[in-house]
Amino acid sequence: MAVLQNIREKCGVLVIVIVGIALLAFLLGDFLSSGRIGHGDDSVIAKINGSKVDYSEWSANYNNHRLFYEVAQQGRNIDANTERSLRESAWNDILNTYVWNKYYEEVGLGVSDEELEDLLYGPTHAHSIIVQNFGLQKNAETGEYDTKAPKNFFDNAEDDPNYKVIADYWKKAIEEDQISSKYGNMVSKGFYTPTALAKMYYEDQTNTVDFEYAYREYSSIKDEDITVTDKDMQAYYDKHKKRFVEDQDNRDVEYVVFDIVPSESDVAEIKKNTEDLRTEMSALTDNYLSFAQLNSSNSRPEDRRMYKDDFYMNEKDAETIGFTEEFFNSEVGTMSEVTRQGDFFMFGRILETANRPDSVNASHILLIPNDSVTIEMCKAEADSLANVLRNAKADSAAFAAMATEYSQDPGSKNNGGNLGDFTEGTMISEFNEACFANAAGTIQVVETQFGIHIIKINSQTKPVRKAKIAILDQEIKYSDNTYEAAFHASNKFLAESKTAEDFDKNAADQNLNVRMANRITDMSDNVIPGIDNGREIVRWAFNEDRKIGDISNVFESSARDKFLVVKLSKIREKGFTPFEDTKETIEPEVRKQMKAEKMMAEMTGMTVEAIAQKFGAKTDVLTNINFSSFSLPGLGLIEPKVNAVALNSEVNAVSAPIDGNNGVYVIKVLKKTAAPEKQDFENDKLAKMQEYMRSYSYRMNNAVKKMTKMDDRRAKFF
Repeated sequence: MAVLQNIREKCGVLVIVIVGIALLAFLLGDFLSSGRIGHGDDSVIAKINGSKVDYSEWSANYNNHRLFYEVAQQGRNIDANTERSLRESAWNDILNTYVWNKYYEEVGLGVSDEELEDLLYGPTHAHSIIVQNFGLQKNAETGEYDTKAPKNFFDNAEDDPNYKVIADYWKKAIEEDQISSKYGNMVSKGFYTPTALAKMYYEDQTNTVDFEYAYREYSSIKDEDITVTDKDMQAYYDKHKKRFVEDQDNRDVEYVVFDIVPSESDVAEIKKNTEDLRTEMSALTDNYLSFAQLNSSNSRPEDRRMYKDDFYMNEKDAETIGFTEEFFNSEVGTMSEVTRQGDFFMFGRILETANRPDSVNASHILLIPNDSVTIEMCKAEADSLANVLRNAKADSAAFAAMATEYSQDPGSKNNGGNLGDFTEGTMISEFNEACFANAAGTIQVVETQFGIHIIKINSQTKPVRKAKIAILDQEIKYSDNTYEAAFHASNKFLAESKTAEDFDKNAADQNLNVRMANRITDMSDNVIPGIDNGREIVRWAFNEDRKIGDISNVFESSARDKFLVVKLSKIREKGFTPFEDTKETIEPEVRKQMKAEKMMAEMTGMTVEAIAQKFGAKTDVLTNINFSSFSLPGLGLIEPKVNAVALNSEVNAVSAPIDGNNGVYVIKVLKKTAAPEKQDFENDKLAKMQEYMRSYSYRMNNAVKKMTKMDDRRAKFF
């Protein structure tokens, strides 16, 4: 029970960890082909280095990740973000199989059974997944983990289907992470820096120069004084074409949104309904909680406890929900007024009050029935063990010893059955009530859905006032009339927008905000903020018959809170970016270049002093500048050209004008200091090798990406 509880608390993060646990496989995720919907080979989800990957293989991986999530998060719905993570996890499995495993096999890498066991419950090498999920802490003296709990978990996992799912999943993830780490370490250790290269780096950092400069900012010439033509931009584009490349097919869309929001009359009606329900509840003589549960919208799934019939809340809990201090401290039977809390109206009635601890520390022994052991047999054994503990007035050590011998909860057994500290409502109902309604030191037998528990309350915080409150809330929703009005408005807009020109005109006439989503790819998900079903828009935009200017049908969000009409405004194919799409980027660059040419012509042949006098240019003296200097002191500007010219100029020489990143410079070298003579470059070589080792993953993945031939067809399937 403790293991599942711990996983459920952490699984939102854990799944994301598992998604990326293979050796940076996600970096290969942008290997997208031309990507149009409608390839041949209907069941092929990808072609990787000539091998066809069938959808069924991806699906098997996906089902494995999904099963783990469903077991770990029992009862929690899979939302759109989790669904995307699960799909990406399955895709990373494919990349491991068809890309990375080849490299592992070439060098004979693997993980032995003994090595895997060491990663699962070795006291010094336990994997981070194990450490995090079992809350392991290193012993300050030995530097080792106490791994009895994970060992017990894996030893007994076969006896529980849920634990087996988790155990198998963790084993696979840890094994994949270990082999990828080995490969990465092997590659990183392969870097070598020759002495000549180390010497060059040493001199770049140690040769210094002092110089004075005159500096004119590009902004000193107004933009409107420089005319940039299409011919100028085309020339720049032709010269720098390799800078403008589309890694994959992409699209730009424009869209208008018709939000479906509750009208003032909708809000007023829901408030009246809530007040009517309050009147009905006030007339009741019993069954207040049932009435509240039956008539509530249950608008806050993030805290299901507030609707439970066994939840005692403290003052802070009540304040978080929206109740005042005055109401919380009222007598039993008091009803709050109807208040608006965000997107719902609510009120409550105090049903019971009690002094209960805020948190409890407890231990338990769990007995689980099976095919040969009935629940009655478990209960009888538990009663017997509990009586022994009570009669002996057992201390914590005695209880822990019995838990180690008898408990069937692998998550707490080897920790003496201790579950740590927990707050009200954390545990299932029967377990919670036993711990919070009884005094510290109590030993009791309780039945839950997990089996029969012998519970010992080790300690409790000081009791505080708590209240059980029947809470009734009504979500503020739009009415059918409001929905129909938005539906009519969106379809009217569509009917009148047959062309791109119509779309633009109608949006302007109706004061609709035209929004944009640029460079979406065929595997994009979050195309439109707040639209979980954005994949439908992507599939529409990438239909092989789609043309620029096409207008979509009306899309409805999965949350049914907005309608959208979409226009396809750009189609870009993989390869060089069309000139027209680069003009917005190129124009300021060309303008800066033209300013530089004008300034350089004006400053040619002039001294630093003359430039300062004629143009009011900034001047200063900089000292100890080397080739590796990141920026110019005083200016804070990154100007590598200035550094390079200064280090390669003679003393007292005045440079030609230098077109820098931020303006034009003329410099005069005042002093040069050569690096001290040095024969031993071993430390420099080591430092450079370590620098390369730190960036090995990026370099390695880029290399693998260039070598891998990928035709990714996932967009055809989802």
